[in-house]
Amino acid sequence: MRSSQERQPWTGRLPRRDTDRVEDAAAWVLTAAALFLLLGAVLGGVGLYGGAVDQARTAARERTPVAVVLVDDPVPDGTSGTLTSRSAHYVDAVGSEHDVVVTVAGWPPAGATVRAWVDREGRVVDAPLTDLAAVVLGASAAVGIAIMGFLVLGSAWLGLRRWLDRRNAADWGREWVRVEPEWSGRRR
Repeated sequence: MRSSQERQPWTGRLPRRDTDRVEDAAAWVLTAAALFLLLGAVLGGVGLYGGAVDQARTAARERTPVAVVLVDDPVPDGTSGTLTSRSAHYVDAVGSEHDVVVTVAGWPPAGATVRAWVDREGRVVDAPLTDLAAVVLGASAAVGIAIMGFLVLGSAWLGLRRWLDRRNAADWGREWVRVEPEWSGRRR
């Protein structure tokens, strides 16, 4: 036992281990990284949204919606709501006739009119991206970036905690070997 002269006076704080300091520093670093990650996710989502809107505007200027008339009858395969390719016909703004192949949902009969988008050469193309689709794309990117980043940061934190726990357990084991004989009254 230590005499009262050897004891250190109580300062109101417990002594800190090196592993406590490492854990505190890592917590601050990972918290700062998480905040930067959130900022990066938001900026990435906004940037992707802006790019998608610009691309949609460009596509809307280069593409024209037209009403096409389906030429052939559907060949149902028993599944409803399936996308199928169908022959169609439309007349452009200057009166030229065009035969095209369009993708339609379901089984509209021959003679039905459906909407399609064509480029300047009269080829059928995909519809331009809508504003809602651009929002969904940007939000999905932001959420995806955040999830992936938090998985990486969480893995780093768990790995660090595991290493610190092993180190603390080893330190406690060594300390117990030193203290136990004195604590239990058993001498070596």
